[in-house]
Amino acid sequence: MSNPDRLYQLLPAIYRQRDLENPLPPLKQLLEVIAEQVDVVEADIDQLYENWFIETCEDWVVPYIADLIGYRVVTAAGLPGDANTPQGQARNRVLFPRREIANTIRYRRQKGTLALLELLANDVASWPARAVEFYALLGWTQHLNHLNLTRGRTVDLQDAEALAHIDGPFDRVAHTVDVRNIDAPRDPGRYNLPHVGVFVWRLRPYSVTQTPAYCLEEAGPHCYTFSVLGNDTPLFTRPEPEPEPTHIAGPLNLPVPISRLAFTQPASVGATREQASPQYYGVHRSVAIWAEGWAAAGETGLIPSDRIIPTDLSGWYYRPLPGYVAVDPERGRLVFPPSQLPKKGVRVNYHYGFSDDVG
Repeated sequence: MSNPDRLYQLLPAIYRQRDLENPLPPLKQLLEVIAEQVDVVEADIDQLYENWFIETCEDWVVPYIADLIGYRVVTAAGLPGDANTPQGQARNRVLFPRREIANTIRYRRQKGTLALLELLANDVASWPARAVEFYALLGWTQHLNHLNLTRGRTVDLQDAEALAHIDGPFDRVAHTVDVRNIDAPRDPGRYNLPHVGVFVWRLRPYSVTQTPAYCLEEAGPHCYTFSVLGNDTPLFTRPEPEPEPTHIAGPLNLPVPISRLAFTQPASVGATREQASPQYYGVHRSVAIWAEGWAAAGETGLIPSDRIIPTDLSGWYYRPLPGYVAVDPERGRLVFPPSQLPKKGVRVNYHYGFSDDVG
């Protein structure tokens, strides 16, 4: 409630002085009563304004907003209740969930956008998704007045990353037109003007923090696995939040397995060899390795990214040079130099993929 004398204080001083000369100021008492009703009217106006929005409206307004946007109630749940009774209001809270109505409004605002398909897949099935417009992957002869140097190109056989992503969610190679229907039950076609695809990821990333790496003695005292069970475990990406709602998810925003190619940062000018990409390696990234007291480790025991060599460790044959550690993210393996074994153990951060929570 506001100050009861706020109307009285708006009067000229001469009237207030004359009014206060009486033991019971009649004008002040009258304006206190009027101020109470003004508060009621202002509160009602404020509530009417809040009822315009699904986030702040009263419960009885939710069904009306739902009707305005065309929200459909599940038929088997029955008819809406009377908004004037407590029982009807409780029933309507179940039939017209405020959160679902708010999401429907958000869907209506983003209707026709590519990002909405990703949002729907996440909200309906809780699966992260990436939407792809396949017309952008068609190869054509471009007009000189409308050049797009990143679209419609033939395949570059020297671009290993592009070749690895062919026919996948991150494909950027131009394709010839495919006249088959995208929703055909047998042999659907992708690459055509009206076709849009949604790639979903069923596996969730689960974080393992500061766990000891397993030393595989049968392969050698320098051979380790990220999994404490000693089995091969593909390392997964720790998804980063997307910068804005209209952003289309990329490899760093989705729980995808980390390939050796993605884990590798090309050698820069003056560098002698490739190293781990800082987009994936680090304390707050997808992968991190500690070896306290080891020659190339930092003060905290963290091995820097320029000392990580991404490579294929399928046969445990690779031997890194002293001061370096070889990592295979596709198998979850790491190898130290045989002449520089970690004496205080190895601890790792990584993420693995699984379908759902257990336990």
